[in-house]
Amino acid sequence: QGEERQISQLGLQAVLGTRDGGQTAGPALAVQPASSFAIEAVPGREVSAWVASPSSPWRPSLAATPAPTPSVAAPGPAPIATAAQEPAPEAIAPASGSSAAAQPVAAPGYRAKYGFYIHAFDRPPAVIYQVRQLKKHFPGSPIYVMTDGGFQFDKLCEKEGCMFKRCPPANDRWHPWPFFRRMYDAAVWLNTEFVIMLEPDNTIHGPITRHPTHDAGGLYVTDRSFGQKEWVEEQARKIKPGFQWRKESMHAGLCGGSYYRTAAILDAFSDEAVAALDWNFLAQKVTKEVFSSDFSMPYLLAVRGWEAEPWEDAAQMEKDKDIPHTGPKDAAFRHYGGSYPGGKPTYNLRLDPEDKNLAKPGPPLFNKWWTNCQICWNLTRYKERYGTEECANRYPFEYSKWLLERYKNEYTWGLR
Repeated sequence: QGEERQISQLGLQAVLGTRDGGQTAGPALAVQPASSFAIEAVPGREVSAWVASPSSPWRPSLAATPAPTPSVAAPGPAPIATAAQEPAPEAIAPASGSSAAAQPVAAPGYRAKYGFYIHAFDRPPAVIYQVRQLKKHFPGSPIYVMTDGGFQFDKLCEKEGCMFKRCPPANDRWHPWPFFRRMYDAAVWLNTEFVIMLEPDNTIHGPITRHPTHDAGGLYVTDRSFGQKEWVEEQARKIKPGFQWRKESMHAGLCGGSYYRTAAILDAFSDEAVAALDWNFLAQKVTKEVFSSDFSMPYLLAVRGWEAEPWEDAAQMEKDKDIPHTGPKDAAFRHYGGSYPGGKPTYNLRLDPEDKNLAKPGPPLFNKWWTNCQICWNLTRYKERYGTEECANRYPFEYSKWLLERYKNEYTWGLR
């Protein structure tokens, strides 16, 4: 997850035609605003409701009927207090003299400017390192750790003051329906103006010095384009007239070390918005890679008219140990490719004996059903296995006949 793939798979020219790859368009889309948002009519707009972030333009819903109230309530606990920080290993230590800067002021209605969402599975030393680095550099920012059926970090969060959410295994990095529900729930709990998503291979080197300027931002990815650009713009203009899916937006790598405006998450990543997108059409016209979170996020944000841009506080590390492949050397967050000398630094960390009780493997039931399948989401089977639809989009999704025939073996293996 998060590895920068060869973008040629998605660099297809948009092919407009009949939408024969999909099944149903999904339910009518409506967004339930969080309690800190306002609802206001905007003159000259034929819409019934608008969702706003205190610092972003008003956003329309696509239907008058409000969505059900999210199952995770905001706000969460009080801001986290600063804790003593042990020195980081040399390979991932912050620059000399680095310390937590004065915390930036959040827009009204939020408890902090930034909140952190750690999308994890295993790698306990990496997750422990990240939580402690975040507390050092962002002492007023809440932290939400979610595991996709992997290790339990409840003891870590009890000690360090973060929120831990254990979700049933879904290989969500390849299945948008659980992936976006989990990120949505994190955003509601965090109740911050922006959410920074981290994965266990990220390192943290200091406070943010280049603050967000768009609705989402991430690593700079060169020479990238996405298929079905015209179709995406057609959908987005129903919400935001004149929207253009710019090349600059396509160059933003939305993986570990990326930021998202909370208002954008609550709109574009809601159950209704995810269910309304014609995933079957995109997968058939472009590639199944569209189901991967690295690519599903740009599509969802663009379809809803949100703007993304490369972020100068995120750097991609590749073959050179010290000089980033893209991004500045003094970026707050680093992401590592598979060619990094010696391997990804956080993956080389070893668990301190004093921390051995802060993480443990998930329950046997989770291990029984865990799979690395990429085309095998089924909400009914998920509920049968785990006795809940928690951490998953409540609207069912069915793969098209074309996809099931093309990936029959994978789908069958994943649901065994």
